[in-house]
Amino acid sequence: MTFAVRRARQQAARLLLVLLAAGLVVLGVGGIDGLSGRLVDDGVREVAEHAESGTRVATVTALSTGDPAAQDRAVRAAIAKAFAGAPVSVARMAVSQISLGNPDAVQAIGGEGVTDRGELVAGAWPARSGEAAVLKAAAETRGWRIGDRIRLGAHASGGVVEVTVVGTWRAKDPAAPAWAGDPAVASGDSDGAAGPVLITDDDMAQLWTTPTVTWTIVPTALTADRLSAYRAGLARLPQLPAEVDPDSRSSTAVGGALGDLLDRQARAVGVARGMMAVPTAIIVVLGAIAIAVILTSVAGVRREELRLVRARGASVSEIAAGGAGEAAAAAGAGAVLALIVMLPLAAPGLPTVAAAALTVLIAAAAAAFTAARASAPTFGTRSDAGRGIMTTLLVPTLIVTALAAFALWQLFTQGGVISEGGAADPVASAAGAVTLLAFGLLVPVLAVLVAAVAERAARSGRGIMPVLPLRQIARRAGSVAVAILCMALAAGSVTMALGAAPLAAAVDRGEVRAALGLDVRVSVAAQGTVPLTATEAAAMPTVTRAAEVLSRDAEVGSDTVAFLAVDPSAQAVPAADRSAIAGGAGDSVPVAITTALAQRLGAAKGTTFSITLRPEGTRLPAQVVAILPAIAGIGSGPGILADRKATAARTGRLPSNELWLATSDASAVAAEVRTRASAPMRILTAAAVSTAPITGTTTILLTLGSASAALLGLLGFLAAVAADRSRRGEEGTALRALGLSAGRQRSARLGEVTGVAIFGILGGAAAGLVVVAVVLPVMWGSGA
Repeated sequence: MTFAVRRARQQAARLLLVLLAAGLVVLGVGGIDGLSGRLVDDGVREVAEHAESGTRVATVTALSTGDPAAQDRAVRAAIAKAFAGAPVSVARMAVSQISLGNPDAVQAIGGEGVTDRGELVAGAWPARSGEAAVLKAAAETRGWRIGDRIRLGAHASGGVVEVTVVGTWRAKDPAAPAWAGDPAVASGDSDGAAGPVLITDDDMAQLWTTPTVTWTIVPTALTADRLSAYRAGLARLPQLPAEVDPDSRSSTAVGGALGDLLDRQARAVGVARGMMAVPTAIIVVLGAIAIAVILTSVAGVRREELRLVRARGASVSEIAAGGAGEAAAAAGAGAVLALIVMLPLAAPGLPTVAAAALTVLIAAAAAAFTAARASAPTFGTRSDAGRGIMTTLLVPTLIVTALAAFALWQLFTQGGVISEGGAADPVASAAGAVTLLAFGLLVPVLAVLVAAVAERAARSGRGIMPVLPLRQIARRAGSVAVAILCMALAAGSVTMALGAAPLAAAVDRGEVRAALGLDVRVSVAAQGTVPLTATEAAAMPTVTRAAEVLSRDAEVGSDTVAFLAVDPSAQAVPAADRSAIAGGAGDSVPVAITTALAQRLGAAKGTTFSITLRPEGTRLPAQVVAILPAIAGIGSGPGILADRKATAARTGRLPSNELWLATSDASAVAAEVRTRASAPMRILTAAAVSTAPITGTTTILLTLGSASAALLGLLGFLAAVAADRSRRGEEGTALRALGLSAGRQRSARLGEVTGVAIFGILGGAAAGLVVVAVVLPVMWGSGA
């Protein structure tokens, strides 16, 4: 034990470097792991907060029964059963549309939470039967004032139900999920009925018309890890009608588009987690290289001592075990210190603990191998012998290149890191890291070739200086390869981090355009009509362009695909293609289709086919004039785009049910459109469809990872340079004998190290650019 401690003390500086490298690995991986959890969870909540209200809730609707309280308890119990383990909040709202179709039509509402979601403008909230509070917009339209009496309709037992207006109010957020998409909350009008008129439950029960009750279900604890629990609860929810209304007397039904939001979030989380594999893998690889280089240097310094110990009877296994224990202790201490540093921020996760354990194992294995090798009676060959160098470099390069090819094939085949099951595919997720590693291994190979060619060219000159550094690089490839690899991987990681932010922004812009078309997308159900025309919308402040759009489901053979007929102002496709679809004089409508649909149909330019628009059943002959990877408003999935006027000329005037708006203030325009609506509609903005709050976390994590990789790469580079220098101790004497002074030797050595560093940085940067341009877009799901 005393001898082991004394030996460790002699190499304290190098063992401290092992400790430092292990600590950097654990801090890097742990930082990414801990920070990613917080950032992704924050992103999940932010995406939900800004999502379109209809996608933020699941709903249960039913006609009110004779015992509303019992019905409410039964529904809430069934909801709690469905979402066991996934906390949700449930709000109940009863709505009665009275005298619809008549000038005196009124929308009455009741239920808990209405007063919390609204704010009084004047007067008071209804406190007893016979009192009501009216939405301010509805009061202004009908001329109602506080103190006026409103006839709500027939009493269930005869007579008329009347209420006195005691207050006016407005919704704090008309788009809040709990309003269940009721347009009157913003405009004061629902299909011609003025309201909402808030009344008491007693008055609601007295009405002859049966109220429709809606329970809105909103997740309250959305995190990345709980998405699967909410999706499972949503999958169980359709069983609710059979449990609470087995005879369908109340027409109980389940609705809402919460599943769309959860699917978007789950996919974005999968992408973010898949992207995290890139910096994590590079950190571990660089840490392993740095530790191996340092421990190789330790074994080299102890070579004579280890040979002597072995000559005195010590077995190779004993020597290897001693080295392994010493290295494991140093690496373990570094890992433990890193874990202690991280504890105040977050409890170490499984990836962090696994990285710590792997680092210790790598250190132990490297120390055992190098110690056993150094104790051999004959140790290797001259470092500048130049034999087998290319083979030594090419074998790992070819192996890693094959792994990269397989990972890239998996990535491009499925079009991203998300597998069919919806989770991050580990093979596809590794594509970025393995590709960078393959290019990084190629850089030393190229360095050897370039140095050899440059040396031959320099021989024609006079003097030893240009030749010596180049010859050292060319013939000591085994020594300089590790240094070049460390710099290449570090530079590649930094390049990826720098390129990730603009790439992520471009990917998000593409996804938003695919979902919206322009800046705001207003849509109503098929055969419905948007609340204002393009001309009226263009007159709104900040709106610079408005386009009316016909949106339908279209049957093409046995497939149902998206169909859009747009005005040229929508700019849904490039200008050249807009001219093509606007033309055509025959019976067929010229259309642009997505590549996905073209592959499904086996279509090419000039192909004709038949479209059936639903729900009208209108048949439309079409001819393909353009095939595009993606179409604004449709995306990259199967879809068809036609000119609205050309479509109307062949099918008759079908009402446009969408309005696309270009504006500099999407939220203000969306709020203004909402105040003009009298029917349920969907209003989408960039904030409502973007998943950047989740996927954008990868840019932060890549930056953190690149910082760790840069430190480890620099540590590995310096360790490799120092180890090479220690092996060339007798070289100075020979060079001095040839007339090379100590100063010129230092200049030659500096030129050699500088050349190695520059080549590694340039090669790594080039590799990083290739990964950013080719691999990362597909990992984000935008380049397949």
